[in-house]
Amino acid sequence: MKINVNYRKSIVSLALAGLLFVTGGAFANTIRIFTLSADEWARPRSGDVIPELGAVRAAVSYWDRNADAIMLIRHPGEDSGELWAAELRDWLISLGVPSDYIRLTPGTQAADEIKLVVGNRDELEQ
Repeated sequence: MKINVNYRKSIVSLALAGLLFVTGGAFANTIRIFTLSADEWARPRSGDVIPELGAVRAAVSYWDRNADAIMLIRHPGEDSGELWAAELRDWLISLGVPSDYIRLTPGTQAADEIKLVVGNRDELEQ
């Protein structure tokens, strides 16, 4: 009988450990990437147009649903990319994203797009 009790405790412990392992993995990667193309950005910009850009709408929505999330704006490294990213940051602030939740990061692969990377502060600031 004592073997059965120890065996049962071992099975319960393994089951709980497995459950923690599976559910812990669900929260490990909260990062989402949204791409804004230069063609989309070339449209005349206004307070009505910017929130309708798919990448902007999705990134702000995802940021809003996740506590302690920040947004990285990965932009082309040249001057025009920096200007584009700075203007986008200003629009995001006007949409309600506080400036201390937005980081500008140069160095995207493509010169004709910006990546909005949204995720948990701890994951993105590593």
